[in-house]
Amino acid sequence: MANTAICIDLETLDTLPTATILTIGAVKFDPFGHEAVDHQMEPFYVKIDLASCEPYNLTISDETIAWWAKQGPEAHQEAFEGTDRIAIDDAMHQLFTFARGCKTFWSHGAGFDIVICENIFRKVGRAIPWKYHEIRDTRTIYDLGIDNDFPDIEVKHHALQDAHAEAVAVQNVYRKIKEMQTVKPISEPLHLSTSIIGQKV
Repeated sequence: MANTAICIDLETLDTLPTATILTIGAVKFDPFGHEAVDHQMEPFYVKIDLASCEPYNLTISDETIAWWAKQGPEAHQEAFEGTDRIAIDDAMHQLFTFARGCKTFWSHGAGFDIVICENIFRKVGRAIPWKYHEIRDTRTIYDLGIDNDFPDIEVKHHALQDAHAEAVAVQNVYRKIKEMQTVKPISEPLHLSTSIIGQKV
């Protein structure tokens, strides 16, 4: 099947819907695929120039800054350093273009990445590339009681690596549900005793 789903992960400087974005990671994927076998996921990753967020009054919280100070050096470097950063309006244009053709939009919690993106899409004057009924939440599907075999992440809080791992875990749950729905045929015909058949109930 085609990659008609997308999983989006953000690294931010606040937990509110108005948060400033540091990086955007996303993957297009087939929920019914098997990434370990077919390697069909399509990646998207951009780092944001923080100065470009200021005109849009995006927020930064002291608590989130303190949280980042406790993260590993690799994650901190990826989130804050480097010269390969682009303006937030360009990043949202690229994400909008990347999302074309997708039918479902996944994030790790329906009240974070998606709503932050929606706020910034509106701020920069761009349409939101999904409808309300196309949003999916990985946390919900992970809570079904089915082991999602969540893959190891080399750098935690790396937006692209997180998005990829979350999409793989969704595939794992979908695949196990499908396996559970497969009913094995009865190998031997069922013979009822004539004495039981003749009994009245």
